[in-house]
Amino acid sequence: MKVSQFFRLFALILIIFSVVPSAAGSSLEYSPAPGGGWAGAILQQDGGGEGIEIRADTLGLPLATHEVAALYPKPSVFLRPGDQIRFMIEIETEGDYNISFDMAATESYINPPEAQLTLDGRVPTLDAQRIVFPIFYQNTRDTFPLDRYGNDALIRQERLFRWENVPLRDVNFSQKYPTPLHLTSGPHEFGLQVVKESLLLGSIYLSLASTYPSYAQYLQDKPAPAVPGVFIEMEAEFPAYKNDTSIRPVNSRSLEVSPYDTYKLLLNTLGGESWIRSGTTVYYEFEAPADGMYNITLRYLQNFKNNFTVFRKITLNGEVLFDELSAVPFPSSTRWQNFTLGGAEPFNIYLQKGRHVLGIEATDAPYRPAIEKVKKVLVDINTLALEIKKLTGNQSDPFKEWVISDYIPDIRERLLAIAADLEADLALLKTINREGGSQE
Repeated sequence: MKVSQFFRLFALILIIFSVVPSAAGSSLEYSPAPGGGWAGAILQQDGGGEGIEIRADTLGLPLATHEVAALYPKPSVFLRPGDQIRFMIEIETEGDYNISFDMAATESYINPPEAQLTLDGRVPTLDAQRIVFPIFYQNTRDTFPLDRYGNDALIRQERLFRWENVPLRDVNFSQKYPTPLHLTSGPHEFGLQVVKESLLLGSIYLSLASTYPSYAQYLQDKPAPAVPGVFIEMEAEFPAYKNDTSIRPVNSRSLEVSPYDTYKLLLNTLGGESWIRSGTTVYYEFEAPADGMYNITLRYLQNFKNNFTVFRKITLNGEVLFDELSAVPFPSSTRWQNFTLGGAEPFNIYLQKGRHVLGIEATDAPYRPAIEKVKKVLVDINTLALEIKKLTGNQSDPFKEWVISDYIPDIRERLLAIAADLEADLALLKTINREGGSQE
């Protein structure tokens, strides 16, 4: 089951700063370490239990001299497909842990680097079989070129080489949280093998798995003074960078978007059919003029299907600040509208003075339980259908009647269980899509 996150997103993004109460470089050549590129390190979990860092200079590989490595303040190593690293960690407290990697893609342009993670010689989870690392793109110019009719044309994209901290996630980017690893107390051996493309690997981090705080908890931890009224507006069709070239600017002839021209086709919105895959993200950079609380408003149109809600994960500087931003709902609409994060009671978001990065990621995480339930139902139906085909010889005879319950005694219970699963799915979808008026 595929959930399309169709989102004719933004004519523009409004970041409203208001007064609120305080409340493609060349590869690095080196010879792999003996044993097929394996390297090793042994680390002890710190006494605080908040996490540990495995630095690249403890892995026993030559340190990278790639020009992109100079953008990273710590040591890094260059890994080709087939190269492997391994390290030992002594865990004091049993529990669920998250692992993340500082990395930068260097050689790839279309296909992202991929790797496989092992724990004590085995792949610990299905998600660890295929870790997909991001690659980033940016525009080659600040304005749209014009075709021979004076209409806007797409800007050529180029690779943006930047470092990113990447947690272990499911390959479909459909889960709310990074994939946890359950570790018992004692020593554990981790291995990471690059499967596709090359990458620069910096530090590796292991920390106790946690959930996002609620907005109320976030406000308690972020007291801030009032900020003088400031208004910053950014056109959505010009993101600073993105992780997928398929996210493209599109034209809207609506008078409710800007810029608008009666006689020319202007690329004045972003998204639509080009922004449907969970995990695809656009990023916008902006400068906060002072420390304090801020509101963020997005102008959007979601007219793909009546009574269908799509979701976007909102990050600031790579982090989900609180739970309510992990899947922000955008209900269906027939007209462009301004949506302030938080709705009628806008979220006050604390920012320090300086440059920040706003990330907007397509996510189908709220639909994931329904998708998994439908997959289970399909398996149950197929299994039952195969049993019936075995019984009947896969032949249709209009003159022969079967009392199926004589041969499959539990068929009634199994069909009722399938119906119950579908009813539970329907209830979940109604909870997500609370508007009425659609039979789709």
